[in-house]
Amino acid sequence: MKLKKKQKNLVTRSDRPIAKTGVERAIETDEATAIAWMNQRLEILGVKLT
Repeated sequence: MKLKKKQKNLVTRSDRPIAKTGVERAIETDEATAIAWMNQRLEILGVKLT
């Protein structure tokens, strides 16, 4: 259980910069490009959005 909690905390800390950069990319380019980039980064972390 402790490992799962640590893993969740790691993902939470890792996804904040992804969200921030994703918003910046959406403003600079377009939403579709930003979403694709964020999904790619989350996939690298092993996060699957359902």
